[in-house]
Amino acid sequence: MIKIITDSSSNITQEEAKALGVTVLPLTIIFGNEQYADGVDIDCASFYKKMAEEKDLPHTAQLTEEQIETAVKAALEEGGEVLIMPIASALSASFERCAAVASRYKNVYAYDTKCTTVMLKMLVAEAVENANKSAAEVIKILDELRPRIKIFAALDTLENLRKGGRLSGASAFIGSMLKIKPVITISTEGKVELISKQFGIAKGLGYVAESVNKENIDFSKPVYFIYTGNDKNLKTLESKLKIDVKTQDNICPVIGVHIGEGAAGIVFAEKN
Repeated sequence: MIKIITDSSSNITQEEAKALGVTVLPLTIIFGNEQYADGVDIDCASFYKKMAEEKDLPHTAQLTEEQIETAVKAALEEGGEVLIMPIASALSASFERCAAVASRYKNVYAYDTKCTTVMLKMLVAEAVENANKSAAEVIKILDELRPRIKIFAALDTLENLRKGGRLSGASAFIGSMLKIKPVITISTEGKVELISKQFGIAKGLGYVAESVNKENIDFSKPVYFIYTGNDKNLKTLESKLKIDVKTQDNICPVIGVHIGEGAAGIVFAEKN
């Protein structure tokens, strides 16, 4: 049996982690001088409320080697191999720290998931389903699944991208004035990519729906509707899609910091 360690960007709550038998290490959310362990000291509802009330945008901190090593030692005590599955290396330096810790131990492996949020949740679930196999076998399975996992999401605000330094003030101002809404995905290399700019959230959601309706979805894998803060735009997206999805995930604080409230999208795996 292998033991799985991931981080809170996976959108796996501590309660879900217990049910799955995995360890979820909380990333850190920082509001001024206040620090919160994602999913432990602050939940989605509290986070989005606080972000709306605060003048300054919160920021995040990656995993520490101490956090990772403590979890690895605990997992090794149970015997077997350990597979660490953090947020994509393209999005955070956490993977480098996981790899550094893994290199110190026999039977411990760090896997670059090349994704985050509910995409990572899907990968972790796949690893759990195959936990009776060796780490090498599980990694091969994940390597096959990861390129098939897709995300499409329309963002309702440019403010978080601007405040986080990922968009210039001028571009954000012009975008807001024109009501431009970005549609994003995460590439197979784990990078956030802008795939469209739409005038208004309705057209942004329409673009997502049109894109998804053309896909050959593998319904043997989980399909997730995702949103940030409130599900108003998600309900609009649901009405445009030709599929019935009962699972909805409010995106965790550590990812919500960067995309803001009101985003809506979908995560699924395409068929081979």
